Amino acid sequence: MKIGKDGFTLLEVMLTIVLFGTGLAALLQVVSTGLFAGGENETELVAISLAQEKTEEIRNKSFSGMAIASETKAVMASPFQKFKRSVDVANDTPVTNMERVTVTVYWDTKGIETNKTLITYVSDV
Repeated sequence: MKIGKDGFTLLEVMLTIVLFGTGLAALLQVVSTGLFAGGENETELVAISLAQEKTEEIRNKSFSGMAIASETKAVMASPFQKFKRSVDVANDTPVTNMERVTVTVYWDTKGIETNKTLITYVSDV
């Protein structure tokens, strides 16, 4: 009578579990990193949109009212509380009747302040 070797040994099963577990952990790390990067891209896009919105608002004002458009760094209203925005209107261009408008939007990423700045020039012409 011949005794067959059907099935797997305990060592083979444990080794398979360890290999699959290691592969799964690596895969989950990659997916987690990808999801975080996607969220950061969305946050940056929102920040740029908020800066563009303020830039357009200032450009639609009369040239004489632009000097009062400067704002210090302040938290934005709901639903954008995680962002802060500052506006600086300066007359430091070499051309007369032209102002430089700088809009900066700030937010925190993992405890580090990040920002995006848009600069545009507006004239009285």
